[in-house]
Amino acid sequence: MTSTRPERVNIERTPEFGAHEALPRQETLEQSVLRSLDQYFSDLDGARPHALHELVMHAVERPLLKYAVDRCAGNQSAAADLLGINRNTLRRKLLDYGLL
Repeated sequence: MTSTRPERVNIERTPEFGAHEALPRQETLEQSVLRSLDQYFSDLDGARPHALHELVMHAVERPLLKYAVDRCAGNQSAAADLLGINRNTLRRKLLDYGLL
């Protein structure tokens, strides 16, 4: 009998972000965001959302910045280059999110 369950990938667990459930291999980042938004609205149970753009940007940008800096071993210039932003912009964002 053939299983219809999607393949799973291992996702590293870090104390900074907590344990993450493995996602289906074929799910794109965009699909993940859409799935999360569907869940968010489902959890609201009819309540009206507030400042959705700010909520999503904060939820995505903070871990993205942390990931880039960690991936570049703390080198802010390299992390800024990886992200495609100016180093001063990265530094300001790191300060804004309390990552410095």
